[in-house]
Amino acid sequence: MNSILKVKNLKKSYQDKVIFEKISFDLHENQIISILGPSGIGKTTLLNVISGIDKEFDGSINLNSKNHHSKENFAFSQSKDLLIPWKNVIDNAVFSLELSGVKKEKSYPVAKKLMSDFFLKGSEFKYPHQLSKGMRQRVSLIRSFLTGRPILLLDEPFSPLDSITRDDLQDWLIDILKKHNKSVVLVTHDIDEALKISNKLIILNGEPAKIVDEIDINKKTNHNKLKVKIRSLLKRNE
Repeated sequence: MNSILKVKNLKKSYQDKVIFEKISFDLHENQIISILGPSGIGKTTLLNVISGIDKEFDGSINLNSKNHHSKENFAFSQSKDLLIPWKNVIDNAVFSLELSGVKKEKSYPVAKKLMSDFFLKGSEFKYPHQLSKGMRQRVSLIRSFLTGRPILLLDEPFSPLDSITRDDLQDWLIDILKKHNKSVVLVTHDIDEALKISNKLIILNGEPAKIVDEIDINKKTNHNKLKVKIRSLLKRNE
């Protein structure tokens, strides 16, 4: 597989405190990497650095062998859906395109084609308060997809949801990512979610945070044994 993102020796400090250091990994085409680590260790900060939101860091981030300094390569979806209350589903979906200057006569047809894939067909003109939490999260994700950016950065996108809805959306996300050929870096605290969705796990721990293990996931992976190992890695320096 071709590497589309190379993260090398990242280090992030805030004032005199080093948040993380020596962070290096590759993301390949159509790969889903999950980043696991204890709460407060700097997982979201790492996504902010990778995305270009936070530009104060040491190390390098290369996209398709080119050094990047722009948020335009990434679509970022957070745990909070950030839908605009006075905009309906389709207007929320195309909002990022609207900010980029794309007219609705161009963005609407593209969004409408995706509504079925995102189980939102028939709900295009509903408002956020009329939607379930799962539907709201799918609207947030369709907005990320519509940017057309090659890499999705997902920051605990299903954490606000109940376990049944979360499980259903995980299954849906696996299918939708395969269909649309997206590469993903996912931050989660949920070991089961990471094992279910990902091709690879990156485990962070320590102070400052470092990568303590990288684990490839495949059909032969024994999830129960691996969960024991991951829990041990996450507790090692707590």
